[in-house]
Amino acid sequence: MSFADLPIFNLLQQKMNWLGNRQDVLSRNIANASTPGYVPHDLRETDFSAALSAVSRGDLLTTNGRHLSARSQGGGAFATVAAPGSQSSPDGNSVILEEQAMKVAETQMQYAEAAGLYKKMISMWRSALGGHG
Repeated sequence: MSFADLPIFNLLQQKMNWLGNRQDVLSRNIANASTPGYVPHDLRETDFSAALSAVSRGDLLTTNGRHLSARSQGGGAFATVAAPGSQSSPDGNSVILEEQAMKVAETQMQYAEAAGLYKKMISMWRSALGGHG
């Protein structure tokens, strides 16, 4: 069994993948800040807290190789939705750079948090297995 087979690691990897994809979408918004008629987009929010609580309750664990895994099979297939800004320019562009910059910063902080948790969990597993953390 590898670390990647554990549901909590899988969930953290999905969260970091979602955050990486969100940064791509936000960077396209910023790149199109002066494109006439451009409407900014964002990724549809995924409920990682519900999945995390299911992991902590043990709902996603299997006790037999023939059991179905409750893990999400999604990788990079996150839904993009239109997220127009609070105002629009005369040319129809509704990208507000300040809003996009705040979303980028928020996403960076969430990614750092998830990566730190991932690193901490690896360290705990190494320590528990008698290695050096």
